[in-house]
Amino acid sequence: MVQKVCRDKKGSDDLIFKKRQRPLIVQKLEALVGRLPENHPKRPLVEKDLVKRLAGYRGEKAVDFHLMDVPNKQSLILHDLRLKASSHYFQLDTIILTQTFIFLLESKNISGTLYFDENFQQMIRTYNEKETAFPDPFLQIQRQEKQLVNW
Repeated sequence: MVQKVCRDKKGSDDLIFKKRQRPLIVQKLEALVGRLPENHPKRPLVEKDLVKRLAGYRGEKAVDFHLMDVPNKQSLILHDLRLKASSHYFQLDTIILTQTFIFLLESKNISGTLYFDENFQQMIRTYNEKETAFPDPFLQIQRQEKQLVNW
């Protein structure tokens, strides 16, 4: 069931539906880390995954703070929306609906210097003199747009 939640502490009746919550996978990883012995061979992998997912969640929460400035009564904001498209599901970090447009917002919380390589369709992060390749977030949002239109 979708719940209506006040967007700010001022008592505004502008609504955010489906308030963002700590992801279930983060809760599960936290529980697993708490149960794994310090010397377990998989513990570093679990901890690394937890740190990455917590950073993503914190990034989404940081964006939520700025969404409080979206004009009241002119928009509907849905967080962490999971929709079924025929045989598979797709997830949207945030979607803003108005009478005139739909805005998809994908959050990334990545430290370092970012370079968007259009030739290889990837994002390169330079951090502590080390380069790491990530999938192109522009392709991700384009894929989500197509999935939403098909949905």
